[in-house]
Amino acid sequence: MTQNRGPKRAIRSRMAQTGEKYTEARRALLASGGNEGGGTSNVTFAWPDDSLGWFTDQAYNAVLLAEDEARMLGRARVEPEHLLLAIARSGNVQRLLAREGIDARAIHDVVVRISGFGDELVLGPVLRSPASEDVLRQAVTAAAARGTLGPSTEHLLLALAAQPAPTVILGELGLMEVRALVDTAYPVNRPPADPAIVERRARQLAAEMRRPPSPGPMPPVFERFTSDAHDAVDAAVEHAHTLDDPYVKPAHLLFGLLHAKHGVVANLRVRHGWQLAQPAPIEHELAGSHRATGIFTPAARRMVAEDALKTAARFAHRELTTGHLLLAILEHPDEDTATVLDSPRDAKQIAAQVTEALPGDEHT
Repeated sequence: MTQNRGPKRAIRSRMAQTGEKYTEARRALLASGGNEGGGTSNVTFAWPDDSLGWFTDQAYNAVLLAEDEARMLGRARVEPEHLLLAIARSGNVQRLLAREGIDARAIHDVVVRISGFGDELVLGPVLRSPASEDVLRQAVTAAAARGTLGPSTEHLLLALAAQPAPTVILGELGLMEVRALVDTAYPVNRPPADPAIVERRARQLAAEMRRPPSPGPMPPVFERFTSDAHDAVDAAVEHAHTLDDPYVKPAHLLFGLLHAKHGVVANLRVRHGWQLAQPAPIEHELAGSHRATGIFTPAARRMVAEDALKTAARFAHRELTTGHLLLAILEHPDEDTATVLDSPRDAKQIAAQVTEALPGDEHT
């Protein structure tokens, strides 16, 4: 790429002076106030307590999803690398990184190689670290410098490029020029936002807490899931589409797992001859959609992103299999999951059989 030559020259100049490698020199320049990756301006404002109020639904959901990323990696705080993972899952940044041959799995592999897995089991909200809060602020500033008050995931990417860990991760994957990549798809064609307007927007956000997008993000099937568990969750999403249910609910997950062709649950179903019912379309309390969206309800998201992890931790298992997912659902029954099983007795019996079979053999 030919854009962003000035900062590249500054980095190479520092390399010549200090003997540092490219990434080290770039990080040092950023730490000293260089502007190579962020595309920001000197816009300042009073930061409201609800920092997420600035963001588009896409970016807001990515920030929420970063909590799941941290949790799956066994970390008690959301760090910038977890934000990077989240924005690489879908939307603007996913498409940008795909141009460079980079996806979320590749980022995850580098994160694990550098930092490994933590030992924390964190359920419920995961707090953001000071570095992650700084990323949110810098994303707002980057968007304002580009003439918009609604930062999206590409602005988060610009802000992450000024953080050490994401810089190293993307550098290992061959991406050095984040700003040039963003400018290619989202060129700067507006003047910076008027500081007075930015200040006014900040005061408005401080006075009015914005509600999170509803529904929230569809959780990806994280890298800790086996391929059989991936397939089962994909089958649940497809089942919701087949029934034209607007959102994926726990009953869809249960149906997808109990009809899996491979893995722990599939083997147990054949061995014990489990009898399954075909669920009817499920009514949903969230209005505004009359067709399948593939988005998970809060209860289904929690089962995939938290309850299955809790189940695996109970057995000291690293990977999440179809068995762990099934137990998570059976241990938190609702009215709809009863449409898949013939009776509560069957649910208890299945749970006991799955517990005995874990961890079992699954494709990884």
